[in-house]
Amino acid sequence: MTTLLVLTAGQSDVQLVVDGVRRELSRDRCAALHFEIERRGYILDDTPVQKERSIEILVDGELNLCTPKLDAVLREVLPDAALVLETRRAPGAAPGDPHFAGTVLEARLKAKGVRTVRRHAYLRDRERLEDREEPHDAVIRREVVHRLDGAVRDAIEAVMPSRILVAATGGFPVVTNLVEEIVRLHASVPVEALEVADGTRASPPTADRAVARMSKPEPLASFQARRRALELIARGNLLGAWAVAEPLHADEVERRWTQVIEWLACFASSLPIPTECDFSVLTHQRMAVRAALRVELALRAGDIPRAVHGTVAFFEAALWDRLLEHFERSPDPKRRRHFRLRRGDAPAGDKLIRKNDGSDDDRKRPFEIKDQVDGVDWYWVFDGDGGPAARIAKYFLESDALTKLDNALGSDIRELRNDVAHNEPTPELMDDARRRMQEAALWSTGDTFLAQPLVQEVLRELRVSQPWALCNKLVATVKTRLLNL
Repeated sequence: MTTLLVLTAGQSDVQLVVDGVRRELSRDRCAALHFEIERRGYILDDTPVQKERSIEILVDGELNLCTPKLDAVLREVLPDAALVLETRRAPGAAPGDPHFAGTVLEARLKAKGVRTVRRHAYLRDRERLEDREEPHDAVIRREVVHRLDGAVRDAIEAVMPSRILVAATGGFPVVTNLVEEIVRLHASVPVEALEVADGTRASPPTADRAVARMSKPEPLASFQARRRALELIARGNLLGAWAVAEPLHADEVERRWTQVIEWLACFASSLPIPTECDFSVLTHQRMAVRAALRVELALRAGDIPRAVHGTVAFFEAALWDRLLEHFERSPDPKRRRHFRLRRGDAPAGDKLIRKNDGSDDDRKRPFEIKDQVDGVDWYWVFDGDGGPAARIAKYFLESDALTKLDNALGSDIRELRNDVAHNEPTPELMDDARRRMQEAALWSTGDTFLAQPLVQEVLRELRVSQPWALCNKLVATVKTRLLNL
């Protein structure tokens, strides 16, 4: 196993040892003291447990230095390689700049047996971390970000670690936070963030200790994720919302709301929805309700292929919602296409029952009696387009709404589903699909589905109240749940 340690150098990473006690360098004079250490030279000592107040002037004679945070890390693990991210600004550029810290940390790492140490200065000469005159650079300049990103990427590619430790505890907070995220972006191996507890604050004082940080989402992360998730849901992107929520899902507190997004993602992916889901529309007994909701969400997301496919599927779902009011499926797995009458009149007549005479008209008849068991007829139901589905709607179900919807779909729209599914979805094809759907009154000119009278009539026949509001109510319910935690 090859371990890479990534650390950032800050003001307290190098301290002076005087009479067996360690002392930090004055933050106001840190740069000047570092330049003097560089000029005079130094000896590295083990880190003392005791610490006293910071110093502003170096002692005369031999300088003894220690690296408390690094020593705490090295007591826990000896990495094979290390990347030290430092600042090396010119004299007078920044009074608090720990100009020489990276050099001392490198020396300590090598003295302890770390074979490969890479150093990279992300601030140089008289540079500043930020540029408040440029909005994109107001927190941290893009050039600095590129340097940090390049240093981390190059180190990972060169070392090819199987484990990465991040001890980004020194320096600018915005840099330390950024470094950890850069590492996690480039890493394809486990990343462990370390914190160093100051042992001098204990009673009695102890050595500093490096511990794995127990990652708990900050309130900021929760609010940002919820806001972004709601934006995506409103635009129909349920899987995108889950991508935002999923990193927080392991936390027991955040799971109160992330589980709601998980339900939506399961619905969008047609995966089993957890039993604790209390959003009835996602598990509605009517297949047509779920199908219509998927079309509406697809249109909000601008996913024309999925919306085209779903529009045709909506008719098929509604047709079977009505058929299953009359028929029940065989429980035998080998006879899943066999149905027997549950209530009402059996299909009869020249337009419904197949004669198996091979004629074109016979292929339009939707029902065929396959066998009879204990005096019960078992039917095979043909529900395809080109006649059978239309005859079910018109002559067996006697559904005016389904008949109108079938006529609107026609062979033209059904062929469009195949075009969209099997051809490259070019902008021209998608524009043509939208135009044809709108001309057939299946979609509105504003790309909505549930607002269309054809759709609403079908859902009303299925005894669905306020069909136009299905999607808006879902989004509103999710918003309420995410805001009222």
